[in-house]
Amino acid sequence: MNGLLIIPILAFLILIHEIGHFVSARMVGVKVEEFGIGIPPRIKGWTRNGVIWSVNAIPFGGFVRVKGEDGADMEPGSMNTKSPYQRAFFLGAGSFMNVVTAIVLMIFLIGVQGVPEEQVYFTEVVPGSPAETAGWQTGDVVLSVEGEAIEDTSQIIRVTRDFAGSPMAVTLQRGGETVQTSVTPREDPPRGQGPTGVGLTTQTISDVFVGEIVPGSAAASAGLQTDDRIVSIDGIEVRDGFLVRTALADAQGRAATMLVDGEGDTRTVQVSVPVAGLTIEDVLAGTPGGLARWQPGDRLVTIGGQPITGLDALAEALRGQQGATLPVEVIRSGETIGTTLVVPAIAADVNPLTSVGIDVSLPALPGLVGFDDRLVSRFDEVPLSQVLPLGFEQAWQTTQVMVAGIRDLFTGQASLDQIAGPVGMGQITSEALEQSSQPDWYVLGTIMILLSLNLAVLNLLPLPALDGGRLLFVLVEILRGGRRISPEKEGLVHFVGLVTLLIVMFVVAFGDVDRILDGDRFFQ
Repeated sequence: MNGLLIIPILAFLILIHEIGHFVSARMVGVKVEEFGIGIPPRIKGWTRNGVIWSVNAIPFGGFVRVKGEDGADMEPGSMNTKSPYQRAFFLGAGSFMNVVTAIVLMIFLIGVQGVPEEQVYFTEVVPGSPAETAGWQTGDVVLSVEGEAIEDTSQIIRVTRDFAGSPMAVTLQRGGETVQTSVTPREDPPRGQGPTGVGLTTQTISDVFVGEIVPGSAAASAGLQTDDRIVSIDGIEVRDGFLVRTALADAQGRAATMLVDGEGDTRTVQVSVPVAGLTIEDVLAGTPGGLARWQPGDRLVTIGGQPITGLDALAEALRGQQGATLPVEVIRSGETIGTTLVVPAIAADVNPLTSVGIDVSLPALPGLVGFDDRLVSRFDEVPLSQVLPLGFEQAWQTTQVMVAGIRDLFTGQASLDQIAGPVGMGQITSEALEQSSQPDWYVLGTIMILLSLNLAVLNLLPLPALDGGRLLFVLVEILRGGRRISPEKEGLVHFVGLVTLLIVMFVVAFGDVDRILDGDRFFQ
């Protein structure tokens, strides 16, 4: 049900956007004929002060219809009688209001809650990639890139693009030690791998507590108790949920030493960690994995008699046994099943899992041990004098990341699977509230900031029917010395653009529904 919260969020942001157009139209003397939420056909309308206030059937946006917007109307109050600069002011006002809203919300969150402490981890290192050549490992913490302290993935993405084709200094933290490395990002990386070939995740530094404990489990036998705070695992300080999962992954098949604090009572417990293996998320038909009759949901636990303790262990086993036929044990619905895999030849620059035809993830190890982990985020207070500049700075950084993401979509460097419409946004909201260690109101505020900036940027794209497409016609008019393309022709272009936009929205919506029905998630 948390996903339904996206409805009032989008309604509020669209309302803010359209208020910008409404107020700017009044400011330049243009008559507003209709203020609509949603896209026609109209469900209900009310007329007040000469304006139709309407609710429409397609809940994918809103609009302010002004006199003479797409026609040749030259009567007083018509948009066509206004100068190019007045029309540009009207067209840009909606996005301006969304940017202002995002900045105000950012300042509010920073002023009230502070800023979360965060750090960036490598979640995957692609075999044969520059990252592997540089010696990077899954679980490494990124401390700095070219001397710039790293707090989120956007910084890494930005700096990496600047150093494409050139060596880049990266400082990592591994097992409590600082490691200096150098990597040369690729200028034209394989699709889906990125310039260096790593997966990244930003984790909020949190206190990690033991939640519900399964009776009779390894956690219960070790003496873990609900509300125990996990201080360290095998000597590694626990600062977030990712560290708990990676530390337990490293301890598969043996006992992990956990230091816990229960209401001031610090004690050490030994927790037996089973071999978790890897959970299959997807299998391509006709590939070695498909021919082995593996299924999504299967858990790979051994290969060639050796335990599968992570992605690196599986990749190493596959590369070392190319051309061999190996026994592989999988757990399916609680039952251990023996299967046979014919390992194909694997090129040096190809991910072994891709060659086998599978996509995998690490199971939730705390759950396999027998407890839920509960996270409480840590926030740094921000001095009052720094709240305003920091709010503007973070809003600007977020906008830069968003623009870069849109560019990647158009250049093919980002997967179209990550495009989401209103239904997908609801799924993202639900997953974020479910997984985040931050307060729910803070998470919702962050989502509103991201969507408000997203709405501002997308509306300024130079595409027909969008504000940016209309601004493009105004710019052409200015460059032509005031000679305007006929309103009738411009209106036809925007009509075709609107129909195309609606088709794209419906395709995205069907994709969102299909993703939910398939059980796929945005956040793994």
